Amino acid sequence: MDGEMIKAKTFHIKIDGHFKLVPSKKLLFTNEEKGNQRVFKISQLPKGKDLIEMLSKKLPFIENASTSEFKDLFTVLRDNAETKASYIVLMVLSTVLATFGLFANSNPIVIGAMILAPLISPVISLSMGTLRQDRSLIKDSLITISWGLFFSYLAAIVLTLITPLYAVNSEISSRLEPNLLDLGVAVVSGAAGAYAHANTNVAKTLAGVAIAVALVPPLAVSGIGIGWGDWSVFIGAFLLLITNLTGMVLSGAFTFLLMGYSPFKIAKKGLLISLIIVLAVSIPLGYGFVQVVKENSIVNSIDQTQVDDLIIKDVEIIQKKPLKLSIKLVAEKTPTDADLEKVKNTIEKRLQKKVSLEININLEK
Repeated sequence: MDGEMIKAKTFHIKIDGHFKLVPSKKLLFTNEEKGNQRVFKISQLPKGKDLIEMLSKKLPFIENASTSEFKDLFTVLRDNAETKASYIVLMVLSTVLATFGLFANSNPIVIGAMILAPLISPVISLSMGTLRQDRSLIKDSLITISWGLFFSYLAAIVLTLITPLYAVNSEISSRLEPNLLDLGVAVVSGAAGAYAHANTNVAKTLAGVAIAVALVPPLAVSGIGIGWGDWSVFIGAFLLLITNLTGMVLSGAFTFLLMGYSPFKIAKKGLLISLIIVLAVSIPLGYGFVQVVKENSIVNSIDQTQVDDLIIKDVEIIQKKPLKLSIKLVAEKTPTDADLEKVKNTIEKRLQKKVSLEININLEK
């Protein structure tokens, strides 16, 4: 203690004045009380070089990772940043599976593709490279990500060309208009991936699925857009892909910073560059979020509206300009043309704009 060797089974510590304890995750203690004494476990306290390193520094505001922790993590991340045949094969297979799921409009198949995708490895390595300004790690990670995207795009395009389907279903359309909510998903996914890699008690596969959720579907949709020659589909999905990738790298790097894997003076340049990129991408995302809010307002203002004996339900926006809605009318008897016209006038009056309607009638007795 304070450079002096002390051996005892029990320590009695008297504290005069104020005292604040900032425990490390290495200091695991129990809540067991023995009289006025609190029992601490010391088996996990640092030893050897880690102990000497900690004693030579002041207590940090943010916990610093030990040399052994940093060495182990960095070894894993360098290995993950290397391009391997297994990585390319799994990227292609996951993209093909996601493309099939998108064509089939099947969410379970798309989820299966997410589980298969190995994108977590180079993305988290890129986060650490950005944080530490490690050019070698950044370069290797970008090369691996690029090769994965290249072969995945190639697979999605070829599959689209040989598949005689051309229909923008709900699974595809949901990836065409990214907004700030999608950026939020990417940020959480990147933080989960970084934390899982730094914490050996967390299964990395869980974070891997979170990252694949945000990257694999838009990757497959943008590939479908190229195969169709539909650039609106490609641009919308590609913007979502870039949004998710940059958001993950930034949040992953920030998570590593909070876990003590880099001093701020080294990390600030990489974090600033990542933040600028994310903010630039967020401009169209903000516009998309405003549109989502407007659409939600339209649906909520009409849904469950009663017009005489007719009830409007299941409102969906089919087309924005000019506005076209799909609605379900619940009635006890078949409505007349006059009834339908009254429903249309009620909706137009409430929205203050002209609309065209696609009406499904559900008779309930």
